[in-house]
Amino acid sequence: MSLIVSDHEHNEDTVTEEELVKILESNLTRLLQWISEAEARVSLVLGLDTAMLGALAVFAPSPKVWTLSAAALAAVAIAFLSLSLVFLATASFPRTTGPKQSMIYFGGIASRDLDQFVADTKSLTTAQYLDDLARQCHRNGHIAASKFEWLKRAQIALFLAISPWTLSLFLLYQIRP
Repeated sequence: MSLIVSDHEHNEDTVTEEELVKILESNLTRLLQWISEAEARVSLVLGLDTAMLGALAVFAPSPKVWTLSAAALAAVAIAFLSLSLVFLATASFPRTTGPKQSMIYFGGIASRDLDQFVADTKSLTTAQYLDDLARQCHRNGHIAASKFEWLKRAQIALFLAISPWTLSLFLLYQIRP
């Protein structure tokens, strides 16, 4: 399926190449902003996870004075917080596979030496650029969806940790010498 519509076929229901370039560039920018937003949220949840784990460590008394309920609740909280951290690591892990020979993706650009990149840039057609943009939008859409899916899992694990964490802190504080 071709994305290109020649000017002689243009009517009010079709999109010109110029319009399509603008649409796809705008879409790629929006997708990259979504990826940045996911990364910002990862940082927020990471801060909460580590602060909550740190609070458990600070309030933890000597193991010989722990009660079974405090230990069980702390273990559940630690398990959920650890799971959240694993999900965050997966969400933040760079996804650097992109369309081969792309003139937009940094990996495709870096795979060429300077002279080859300059030559490829000079010979780039609008049709090639549109295809590259469409591939980039598709790939970055997958990246954004994956990041937000792992972030959602991390947030669920964080929310599941809140109650046992709160109760364990309460119990651990009470048994501190």
